[in-house]
Amino acid sequence: MDFYEDILRARHFTAEDLPLGAHFHTWTPETISRLWSIWANNPILRSQFYPAPYYDALLAEATPHLGAFDVIADIGCGSGTVLSLIRQKNMAQRLIGVDLSEASLDMLRSKFAGDSAFIFQTGSIARTGLDSESCDLVICTETLEHLFPADFAAGIAEIARVLKPEGRLLASVPLEERPNFVVCPECRAIFAPYQHMLFNFSLSGLSDAFARHQLEIVHVIRPIDTGVPRHAWKRFVKDRILRPFFPQLTSRLFRVAGVSGLVARKRVGAAA
Repeated sequence: MDFYEDILRARHFTAEDLPLGAHFHTWTPETISRLWSIWANNPILRSQFYPAPYYDALLAEATPHLGAFDVIADIGCGSGTVLSLIRQKNMAQRLIGVDLSEASLDMLRSKFAGDSAFIFQTGSIARTGLDSESCDLVICTETLEHLFPADFAAGIAEIARVLKPEGRLLASVPLEERPNFVVCPECRAIFAPYQHMLFNFSLSGLSDAFARHQLEIVHVIRPIDTGVPRHAWKRFVKDRILRPFFPQLTSRLFRVAGVSGLVARKRVGAAA
C-alpha cells in the first residue's frame, strides 16, 4: 500500500516537469470535503457513483460468508444505497449509518423517517461513536482508498473494536490500482482522480494490516461486475441466462470494474 504523497516525493520533479505554474495538489480535510460536496450535489457527477446493482452483486456473493447478524453498521454510508438494499432484503433488525456529512445523514433521516430499524449518526471511520463489540457486520465500501495512512490504520482498529467476536467486515477496495493523475486546465493542479490517496493495495498487505487487529480475510470477491444493461430484457438475458450458463462469455460482453470485495472475520477471543 502506497500513499500518493510518498510516491510523488520519490520522483524528484524539476521545474521543467511543472510548466506554466503546474503543481501537485495536496489533499486536506477541507479540500476533500469541498470535492465531495460538489460531487454529491451535481447530477452528472453523482451519476458516476456505483449503481445499486453493483452493491447488490457484492452482497449476493458475500452473504454466504457473513454468518448470522442482527446489527449492521455502514461506515461511510453516503447516499444510503447499501443500507437501502439491506433493508429491502430484511437482512438485519438494526441498521446504523455512520457518515461525516450531516447533509447526507439529514437526507437519509428524511428518506427512512418512521422506520425504527434505522439509526444515523455522525462519525468517521476512525471515530464511529459506536459501542465496543456492538456490531455483527460492518460494511465499508469505496472508503479505504480515500484515507490518509494514519486514518487507514485507525479505521481498521476502530472496525475491529466495534465488531463482536466472529463478527464480519464487508469491504471493497481497488486491488493493485496503480497511481494515475490528471490536471485541471484552469488552476493547473495535478491530482489523483476520485480523490484516491492509497494505491497498490494487495491481499497480502491487507491481510497483514487486518491481522494486527485480529481480523482475517475469509473470502475475496474479485472483480465486481458493474455492467448493467439499460433495457429490462437485456438485464434478464444477462442475469438469468448468460451469467449462470455462460460466465466466460458474460465477462467478455460486459464491463468489469477493477474493484474487489472482501469479507474478513474477527477472531474469537480477540480484544476489542
